[in-house]
Amino acid sequence: MKDVKLIKLRRAMVALVAAMWFCTAALLAEARTWTDTRGRKLEADLVEVLEGSVRLKRKSDGRVITVPLRQLSIPDRKYVAAQKSASKQRRGPAVKPLGKLDAFWRYAPALGPFHEGGQSMIEIPDYVTKGDFAYKKKPYDRETPFADHLTMVRFLGGFNDSKNPALRQLDLASRNSDGTIQYHWELIKPRLRPYLDSGYRDFTIVLDNVPWCFPAHPETENLGQKSPPRDSQEWHDFIVALCRELEKILGKDEANRLRFRVGTENNGRERFDGPHEEYVRHYMASAAAVKSVLPDAEIGPFNIAGVSIRGLDELHNVRAYDLVNSCLKKTNPFSGKVGTPVDFIAYSRYYQADDDITADAHQAGDAWKEFEKRFPQVKGISREIHEFGIAPFGNKARGDFVSQEPGALGAAATALMMFRLREEGVNRIFHWGVTDPFRDGKNVLHNVFTGYGWLLSVLERGVGGESYVIHPISQSAAGAEYPVLVSVKPDETLFVFTAYNQNTANHTTEDTVFRIPKTVIDLEGKSIQCVVLDRGTSVHDRIRKDLADAGLLTARFVERPDRNGGIREIGKGGQGGPCEKFVGERLETYHQAWQDSLTLRPMPESMGSVTILSRTQEVKLRLAAPQLVVLVVR
Repeated sequence: MKDVKLIKLRRAMVALVAAMWFCTAALLAEARTWTDTRGRKLEADLVEVLEGSVRLKRKSDGRVITVPLRQLSIPDRKYVAAQKSASKQRRGPAVKPLGKLDAFWRYAPALGPFHEGGQSMIEIPDYVTKGDFAYKKKPYDRETPFADHLTMVRFLGGFNDSKNPALRQLDLASRNSDGTIQYHWELIKPRLRPYLDSGYRDFTIVLDNVPWCFPAHPETENLGQKSPPRDSQEWHDFIVALCRELEKILGKDEANRLRFRVGTENNGRERFDGPHEEYVRHYMASAAAVKSVLPDAEIGPFNIAGVSIRGLDELHNVRAYDLVNSCLKKTNPFSGKVGTPVDFIAYSRYYQADDDITADAHQAGDAWKEFEKRFPQVKGISREIHEFGIAPFGNKARGDFVSQEPGALGAAATALMMFRLREEGVNRIFHWGVTDPFRDGKNVLHNVFTGYGWLLSVLERGVGGESYVIHPISQSAAGAEYPVLVSVKPDETLFVFTAYNQNTANHTTEDTVFRIPKTVIDLEGKSIQCVVLDRGTSVHDRIRKDLADAGLLTARFVERPDRNGGIREIGKGGQGGPCEKFVGERLETYHQAWQDSLTLRPMPESMGSVTILSRTQEVKLRLAAPQLVVLVVR
């Protein structure tokens, strides 16, 4: 009997090993010549893709080695990303219902020490308020575009004073010569006033950059003071007093609508220079203080950078899973109650124009799902992105090409990221600015709306409809991704088709077919109009072409015709250079180009077709990344 069991066990082990080999073999590529950033070459097979590294099997001796991705050449990194995407792509159902489309993007940060000037608010230019996708202005002189809720970052002070010691005078607290803490509530109203005067009432107050008087040994990095308070009770009392002051200024009802975030990206020592246990106590003190004064206010931890399950478990200075576990199970020493509220889980989600967007979004979704898997008590917790957008600083650190991508490529990448995150259940996205500021030859400041602003202008038309994400019936031969977001209203349906290719130089045109169930919308007898954003219609792509024709495009962008940047980034001379004068002289032309790109026209036959079947319909479009195609069906 034991022999039979042993044989069965051995067979099971053989089957398991075979299955593991098969899964690994699916990732293995043919022998490849790899090149590192110093130009050294190596013949090896790709064995496995890890987080931030790859395992390679050398052809010379068969030895398996681990190589950080940052040490590989750009073509090799793209090759690895393509292999990973091909082996792990999770498309989900062809049609995925997402519920009512709310304006989950209408959130933005406002940064200190610039609150007194109304940082992030601008005067909305007239040209974006006209046409079929007109921007709906608030009845005030200035506002933050596409934002109803503002995150007040670095609200407490704690500013980096390495170049200006007087910045310490802007802290909301200081220590007297006798060691007692003095509060400076007179500084709060000037910080809130510009936003209150522009009609804003919904804020997240960020409790980051602990004022200089609280730590035993204050230290600063680029963004401000990073050391935790030495006395958590002293900190707790400060937050209690802060909340009482906010209640006086805003009134009880509005103050109880506030949200609080305890820190910014505190999972790294450059933003919180203390151990995990110290942050847990710091968070518990903050939460108990807020809830003691404003019981209906929401509170959550810092927005997490470098999101992955392993990172949240092992790699970060403050471990988010352990933090939530402590909040749920331990007695809060400041409230005396078991349990500390965690009302949202927020991440930062930056990306570059050549990233594997789908993999990045799935990674964020997996980390959110892991919270709910481990802690059923937080099931349904708000999933939020508190820093969002294209940010090429990662490329710069690696020596890669840097570009802000305000044109069609950036819009396509951002649309794909937004749609994928929505599939992963994101509730709120706090975005950076959607305009590109520059000064003309008369030193007048202008704001040119970017491709991201174009995308949001379109999405706002779909708010309130039943929404879906639909995928094409087959994968792209060119390696592109083509999801479509659909919003169905009683009087019209909005389709936003995205064409994005991680290989930014690949602009292959493909006939792409989508099956639209009649249960979503019956297209028979409907009129179809469209607008398109691509390298021909995008305002920033047009600016790039005009600067190139005038000989004002910087050399590095001349060498990369697939990439684009802000006016000061791509034009010779940068800020104050001839590029700004050039664009200023043609500004009316670019305003008209914006309006033209958002004017609905009948869908031309050359773009595609609609075929009505018995139970479904097929929409076939000719798509070429980077591109957004918007259909309005009525």
